[in-house]
Amino acid sequence: MSKKDSHNDEGNMSLVGHLREVRNRIALVFVALIIAFIVCFSFIKPLANLLLTMGRAYGFQYVYLSPSELLTSYFKLSMIVAVVVISPLMLYQIWGFVAPALTRREKKAILPALFGGLGFFALGAAFSYFVALPFMIQFLINYSASDFIHSAISVASYLDFMMGMLLTFGLVFELPMLAFVLSSLGLLTPQLLRKVRSYAIVVIFIVAAIITPPDVVSQFMIAVPMVALYELSILISAAVVRRKRKHEEEDDDDEDDDDEDE
Repeated sequence: MSKKDSHNDEGNMSLVGHLREVRNRIALVFVALIIAFIVCFSFIKPLANLLLTMGRAYGFQYVYLSPSELLTSYFKLSMIVAVVVISPLMLYQIWGFVAPALTRREKKAILPALFGGLGFFALGAAFSYFVALPFMIQFLINYSASDFIHSAISVASYLDFMMGMLLTFGLVFELPMLAFVLSSLGLLTPQLLRKVRSYAIVVIFIVAAIITPPDVVSQFMIAVPMVALYELSILISAAVVRRKRKHEEEDDDDEDDDDEDE
């Protein structure tokens, strides 16, 4: 029996078996999410204060507009943090479910990206917190300055804004890992990325204009790293394609050697 046939036999499972496996994996993730949520909620005030401190440094004064607003904000923040905390477990469960149906090359393409993506997400969130958000808040403060209007910021609105920016930049920084996976699967080439580069840059600046205040400096500050990530994606895609071609040539040489031996 060939390795491919053996691989397919290992990947075969009845529909009931697949459903049972999905149920078990979802149940495990759900239990982990509940536990992580409870733990995160126990320590959520210091994290919320850390996010609120940035606004306080610029003179924000926080209020809550309904009796339950602050508690609801803590619940929402705890859930987001809990999802981030258990994301490695979620990725592992997804990997465990789909891995038997993948070839060896597909596994080599996807497995590093699943966990490497966590690092890029953390890098994007850090860039947002330490670079992008201070510029955005400073601009909004200056733009809204008035002699007779004073800021009284809703806690829920501020935390939603902060978490939205952190998650947005975390996802944007996943672009190199996405390029790695698609290139490894043969769905993306560096030639295509270079061909659409000019259109991609226009889209990047449009996205930067949407997620940032109407300030040219802030837009360039966000757009330039995104363009850099796009260029990095081209380099990653090119490296993956070169490696695939090298492996294919080695496989062809091995097949030729086998034919000569026969």
